Amino acid sequence: MTAPVISLRGVSRRFRRVRALDGVDLDVFPAEITGIIGPDGSGKSTLLKICSGILGFEGSALFMGRDLRKHPESVKGLLSFMPQGIGQNLYMDLSVEENIDFFAALKDVPSERRDGLKQRLLEATGLLPFRQRHARHLSGGMKQKLGICCSLVSEPGVLLLDEPSTGIDPLSRRQMWELLHGFVTGTSTTIILGTSYMDEAERCHSLTFLDEGEVVFSGPPEDLMEDEKTLEEAFFEILLGRKGEMPAPEIPFRAEAFTGDTAAVRIEGVSKYFDSFTALDGIDMTIGQGEVFGLLGPNGAGKTTLIKCMTGLLRPDKGEIRVSGLKPESPELKSRIGYMSQVFSLYGDLTVSENIGIYGALYGIRGEALRERTQWVIEVAGLRGMEGTVVKRLPLGIKQRLALGCATMNLPSILFLDEPTSGVDPVARRSFWRFIRGLSERLGITVIVTTHNLVEADFCDRIAIMNEARVIALDTPEELRRVFVKEQGDVYEVYPEGGIDTDVFASEGVSATSFGRRCHVWKRGLREDTLRRLLDEHRVRYRHLRRIKPPMEDVFIYFLKHR
Repeated sequence: MTAPVISLRGVSRRFRRVRALDGVDLDVFPAEITGIIGPDGSGKSTLLKICSGILGFEGSALFMGRDLRKHPESVKGLLSFMPQGIGQNLYMDLSVEENIDFFAALKDVPSERRDGLKQRLLEATGLLPFRQRHARHLSGGMKQKLGICCSLVSEPGVLLLDEPSTGIDPLSRRQMWELLHGFVTGTSTTIILGTSYMDEAERCHSLTFLDEGEVVFSGPPEDLMEDEKTLEEAFFEILLGRKGEMPAPEIPFRAEAFTGDTAAVRIEGVSKYFDSFTALDGIDMTIGQGEVFGLLGPNGAGKTTLIKCMTGLLRPDKGEIRVSGLKPESPELKSRIGYMSQVFSLYGDLTVSENIGIYGALYGIRGEALRERTQWVIEVAGLRGMEGTVVKRLPLGIKQRLALGCATMNLPSILFLDEPTSGVDPVARRSFWRFIRGLSERLGITVIVTTHNLVEADFCDRIAIMNEARVIALDTPEELRRVFVKEQGDVYEVYPEGGIDTDVFASEGVSATSFGRRCHVWKRGLREDTLRRLLDEHRVRYRHLRRIKPPMEDVFIYFLKHR
């Protein structure tokens, strides 16, 4: 049997009173992708940091035969580590190309080898046109893609990625996985990856499922995907069996009713330029009062720029915006809106309570109202008993919950959320959205949200798909699905026993795309019996084949490519 690249036995780690890991056993085998999954705060990041040699621990660990406790520095030349958080391993004053060159120099990559690999990485991630742009001017998703390029340019023996697809759009995530699989098969790179996306976890050779620092499952994903369950359904089943449903926070307040325009937001002919770059190009849009409105689009499409124009952080160069009937720069509007930015907006060196207090002061909330809303934010974030914890020590998903609570302290009439669930596990994500829907339905708050997790599109009343600074589609999720089926046909899901070559379908003109271990296929007029015959002719064995509602991810990518 092949010896593991990394082998952990009884590994534990505490941070004061918090047990981050408790007796973890893990074997990571060469030229495979090992996925680390689990709810927020389960110990995923701690485990990756231990494997990288940057964090001490109890127990034993071997890295390519080296004792990781005694000689942590000896392994660092053999690996690359991309930490959690957007752009955390980048230098913002360097360009895209300069960042990659810097990381290549750190690992003594010869220039001729570096240049060839750099070109391949930039093309695979779609960053080639932006190679001279400074990192600070990239969107969050583009920064993440650059971070992956910097991690791969040395062709490491072991690559550790902590939530690498946070902030990356669905099309780029598919490109990222093609890139990662290419490194595994082409250079025998071993990858350990922490993720909150269950379709990504399906693509791994093996999974380690953590909860409260303990391993609750270890093995191939298909062992969890029985009886036609998806991995996300299995994830819910395990966690709900251990802890029960995470309750959505109660909303014990009444929002102030703002009268006036029935539209929460009116946008007419809005354009925005950054030097020669067009960030927004003639945007027209109306968002109703109390509506949950989703903004979807690839990285760099203009979503965050549009939100910044609506909130008054940027001024459009052309066109006009009215928010609650007011101009975005109006001082009166500031008390009516809440804003949670894409980049984490709290103060890492302050405690939970201190951060909440700062937001209360900014909104002018005092006395009993401040005490009530402080307790409410703590409940929203699930941080009771942790009020004195310094925020930078919290897991990303819990930080996101705290930031969401702070953004709603003033009970705004309009709430802007820029990728609020990035890095949040599926159970917490569902609780997030129950809370967001409650704000809309119980308080009449208009919620404008951007997201790259397209499962969330179905929680919105309407969605706008943006691409290259324009709105290319705007309607309800169901209507966009109807257009997709009319033009492309019904969608079928195939779960093969082993791998499947999508060229099997191309011979019959059937569109196909991988979705974790499953495959989605469609074609106008395609019937289930025809599809079964095609699979049988190519001797493809499968666990199940069924017609499904078109996933919004497939609909989204169709509109990007055809509109």
